[in-house]
Parts: sequence; C-alpha cells; structure tokens
Amino acid sequence: MITIDRLKKARIQIQKSNPFFAYLSLFLKFKEDNKMTKTASIDSKGEFCYNEEFFEKLSDDEVEVVIIHEILHLSFLHLLRRKEREHKLWNCACDIAVNQIIKDNGFYLPNDCLVSGYNNVFEYNKDGLNIRIEDCDKKTSEEIFEELDKQNKKQNKGNKSNGKGDGEGIKGLEKGRFDKHIEGKQKSPEEIRKAEKEWNDRTREAIVSAKMKGNLPNGIQRMFDKIHEEKIDWRSLLNRFITQQIPYNYTYAKPHKKSICIGEYMPDVLKEKIDITIGIDVSGSCGKEELNDFLSEIIGMAKAYQEKINMRLLTHEVDVVDDWLVKNGNIEKIKNLKIRGGGGTSHLPIYEFIRENVRDCKCAIFFTDGYSDINDVDFGKNGFESLFVITKNGTEEQVKEKEFIKLE
Repeated sequence: MITIDRLKKARIQIQKSNPFFAYLSLFLKFKEDNKMTKTASIDSKGEFCYNEEFFEKLSDDEVEVVIIHEILHLSFLHLLRRKEREHKLWNCACDIAVNQIIKDNGFYLPNDCLVSGYNNVFEYNKDGLNIRIEDCDKKTSEEIFEELDKQNKKQNKGNKSNGKGDGEGIKGLEKGRFDKHIEGKQKSPEEIRKAEKEWNDRTREAIVSAKMKGNLPNGIQRMFDKIHEEKIDWRSLLNRFITQQIPYNYTYAKPHKKSICIGEYMPDVLKEKIDITIGIDVSGSCGKEELNDFLSEIIGMAKAYQEKINMRLLTHEVDVVDDWLVKNGNIEKIKNLKIRGGGGTSHLPIYEFIRENVRDCKCAIFFTDGYSDINDVDFGKNGFESLFVITKNGTEEQVKEKEFIKLE
C-alpha cells in the first residue's frame, strides 16, 4: 500500500480511538517529498511531508505514532516558541517532551527514539555526552532544553563546539529523532501571533471535545496549562516595585534573633502582607484570549507570594464593573471569577474609584490593551504607584512615559 493511503488509514484509526488527536488530525495536509524530506516533517501550517522509503519501514502502529507526534508539535507551538535557542538542542528537547506524552498514553514508539525510560528519566550516554533529565513527564520543552543546554555546555567546555550544540554528542543525540521541524522563512511578530492563536484555539477546541467524551489523553491538559502560565517573573518584579513600600510592625510575642547577642529583649519584626490593587480592562477590545492571559498573570502573582498576598481585583470598562477581594493568594477563587464586560474603555473612573475606596493603596497594577485614555489621568493626585501590563497585541503609546510591561 502506498504511503498516502497508509497515512489516511492511520488518521481514520486515530479518529476512531481518540477525540483529541482526531480533531487536530483534520488540520494536517499530507504531501510526498522524497527529495527534501528524509523521514517526516511538519511546518506551522500543518503541512506534513513524508518520505516513501522511510514509511515503508514502519508498522501501522508506528505510522499512527508519527502522526500523533507531529500533531503534538503543532499543539504545543514548538515551531513558534524556539526564539533564540540553539535549534538542534531545541528540536531534541521538543521531541523528548512530545514522546513523553505519547509514551504516557500507551502508544508504541519506534526504536531508539528520544524518550524517557524508567521513572520518567531521560538518559543518553553516548558519543562523549552524558545527559540525565529527571521528571520528564512534568517538564515543558523549555525546561528540558535548559537542562540539555546546561549539561551540554558543561561537558563541551573548551571544545570547538563551545557548548553550542554542534559537537559529536549532539549529532548522536539527534539520531534519535524521526522528523524535521520546519520553521520556514523568518516570520513577523504578527504572523507568529496569528499562528499561535490559530493552534491555541484548535487545541482548546480539541481538549473540550475530548473532555465531553471522557477521553482526554494523559498529560495534555497539564502541559497546555503550563505552556500558557504567567510570562512575568512576579516575585522579582514585586520585590522591586512593592516591597520597599510595605511597612513593618513589631511584636513582643517572640524576641528578635539578635536579642541574645546584645543582652537585651528586642521585639521581632513582622512584615505586613502585600496588598495589591489590580485593575482589569474588560472592555470590548479585550477578547477571551487577552482575559485568559490577564488571569494567568494574576495567578502567577498569587503563586509567587502564596499566602502572603491580598488582592483587590477591580474589573472596569468605562466604569468599575466588579470589585473582589482575594485574600491569601486564593488561586481557586481567581480561577472561578466570572468576568463581565464588553463595553467602552476609560481609566479615569477606576483611578477615582481607587482614590475614594482603597484608601491604603500603595500600588496598582493595570492589565489592559492600552487603547484607553490613560494619558488623561492626573497621576499627581494619586498616593500610589502605577504599573501597566499591556497585551501582546496592545499598544504602549498611552503608557510609554509610565512603567509598563508588554506580554509577548
């Protein structure tokens, strides 16, 4: 049977058995390419190129696995998330992450491919390279890459490759890969955002479809959530932006640790909890994706300080819509918030609301797309600092004179 027929048959088998992979397999476009493709390849458009000779050696089960392998690369945005990382190591890291999911769901992987062994530990001890990565089932491709890169550089220090991934060890490691990841020509930020949104939407739809049928593959939800976690190091940022403003109190309930050495009973220092006011733009220009990003970052903030943070969450359009108090970094409460909105935008009313109702506000963080009247705010009236977090598709024109972060 010729390869294209085997691929179509494999896709039908996948569609019969697994709704998650079944849905995403519909977006693959099969194309024979025996000149440029030695095994199989995938690009961000879903074009699946195959080499006839390579597929003739695979069993039917292995053909299914190759299709699922490529689907996961697209679903986890591996062709779009490399950035400046060395491409050989990145490709290996992505294959380890993908093959872990495949293994965890009981599929049969081809021999000698990059996959963890006993207790989800990946080991490679050939060609002068000794790699060991633990807990592969809990790590993203970025986390696996960091460990690969660190171990490779340490072992190649002073060598010609200089730890860049071009040594013999990495060439040997790459032999465990059975596909090629095609990034294509340099993409503009807009093209990358469009492709990311497209595959994110498709993956969310596939997850919903699989959940409705009670058959979501192991590890998919966890990995998808982890990829879309907060992008900002909130602990570092808040340490710089807030903690110097937090007052100290004293307690005589226990002595200060220096009391013994100076021979006097000194009160211990108690640092108050971090109280943060957060404004969330819920106007019509902020869609579902932007609001999901906002909540991911707020959850990231809560995780950074765990039970040491209280949040006053204010959603706003032209006026303030909802006012919630989230104590002790309660992540479940944040996840269960019912966001309402969809109207116009103004930051004037929320600043007025904070001045009148949050009297002890020391700092306020505003999540917005930037399409607002921020330049009209009289910041001199405020007794608190402001930080703006702008969506990746938003504009910083209104806040470029203020402190802001843009999500990428």
